[in-house]
Amino acid sequence: MPVARPRFLVRRTIRSLLACGSLFALACQGSDAKSTPRTADSGGKGALHAEESAGDVVISSPGSAYTVASVPGPGTVRGTVTFGATIAPDAPTVPGKDAGVCGASIPDESITPGGGGGNAVVWLDGVRAGKALPVDRRLELESDHCRLIPRMQATVVGSAVNVLGHDDFRQHLRFVAGGDQQPRAVILLGRDEQVIPTELPARTPGLVMVRDADHPWPRAYLAVFDHPYFVVTKADGAFVIDGVPAGKYTLRVWHERGKSFEKTVDVGGVVSVDVKLDAK
Repeated sequence: MPVARPRFLVRRTIRSLLACGSLFALACQGSDAKSTPRTADSGGKGALHAEESAGDVVISSPGSAYTVASVPGPGTVRGTVTFGATIAPDAPTVPGKDAGVCGASIPDESITPGGGGGNAVVWLDGVRAGKALPVDRRLELESDHCRLIPRMQATVVGSAVNVLGHDDFRQHLRFVAGGDQQPRAVILLGRDEQVIPTELPARTPGLVMVRDADHPWPRAYLAVFDHPYFVVTKADGAFVIDGVPAGKYTLRVWHERGKSFEKTVDVGGVVSVDVKLDAK
């Protein structure tokens, strides 16, 4: 009978693979890579499943390209995202036959502890020139104990996502953005620890939902922008967007449990915005 390696050793192995670079991580696995099922392609994904909805376009492609330019007297937009009324997490999910992998129950993580506005994405619409894009354009999305971690991430177009599989069952991850008619990427995770890199989810701007077609509970979100003026709120809902050129922009906020929010901000120095979301 094979001896299971301690998870911390497996994670260390996967981290070393990631050091090889997102495009070459699979090649670094050597002959062991042949035994693990995986897919991260744009062809053959087919139409959306019945439970998947193209939905509204939350983050749209702008009409003009973003350019890097000097920002004299940069401003800052800061604030906190909260809900107008207390929202409790949904009841834990009972995984049934998968309890050996998932545990007896899976908690709802759509609401951060304390009921704050954590895991919201905040961004400025209308900034077409400004500070440089982030240098680090590689994200990690882990499947661990039947949860996708982190729940919410944000990045720029052209980034790579390294999907790390730890759970001992098959998963069928689909990356779907509002307005799309088919998934941006489909990844099959098998029963082995593995890392699968893909650049397909971040090819164009959009809010991408990640779900598992074989299990109803895993959820994660990836917000993709063509500019650097965005942030994911901390657990208490706090956010800061800095290096903003002077001018008027639309501050937008999205949270999976809240209704959409937008407000015009006139940036010149430090602007404070308290965002109160209505529950969906």
